Amino acid sequence: MAEPSPGGRLRESERSELERLRAEAREKDKRIRELEMERDVCKRFVALWVK
Repeated sequence: MAEPSPGGRLRESERSELERLRAEAREKDKRIRELEMERDVCKRFVALWVK
């Protein structure tokens, strides 16, 4: 692991990696919300279908 830069500031490569990871997390959160909505629609469909 690389030594931290003086003063506790992030190096450019560390900042780029952090931004990439945050963007990836946002995309995954978005996908999770989409899948949850699809699941809820399926649950409602099944509830209506079995009546």
